[in-house]
Amino acid sequence: MIEQLYSKTEAGRAEIRARTLPLSRTARNLLLVLDASKPGGEWVRLVAGATEADFETLRQHGLIAAQNAAGQPIAAQPPAAAPAPVATAPAPLSSAAPASAGHSPLLDRAALYTYLSGEATKLLGPFKGYAFALEVERADSLAALQGLALQLVERVQKAKGEDAAQAVRDALGLR
Repeated sequence: MIEQLYSKTEAGRAEIRARTLPLSRTARNLLLVLDASKPGGEWVRLVAGATEADFETLRQHGLIAAQNAAGQPIAAQPPAAAPAPVATAPAPLSSAAPASAGHSPLLDRAALYTYLSGEATKLLGPFKGYAFALEVERADSLAALQGLALQLVERVQKAKGEDAAQAVRDALGLR
């Protein structure tokens, strides 16, 4: 089970913002960084001090859900207390219509969240990417995510140059 890809559910994202469950520090850190880019076991190994028990706690509370290779939820287990809504896979990023220069990305909130949280560490490196992913988790509206998307373009341009920044703009539907 831990060899599968997992991602945060809506309940998981809400828990990051509200901090209502009594999660251990390592379980909360695991919840913050976990996405479907790596199998669950790899995330457990990457988060200092995390154990399979922390991972299982997140799964039992419905804060994370197994994903298939296409990013679709796999027969989600309901959390112990109440069923959590299962997030649907966002539309492919390439389906976003191009935007004019200076406009916000045209992706919906789910697609923008998925792109920003999944690509931050790849584009900015592990430390800056983790810090950026925390900013994404704190974003409470589409407008806040759109602002972070524009910041990501700027940060990638500074770190990797114009070609890399243009690739991010293209993925976000910006021109």
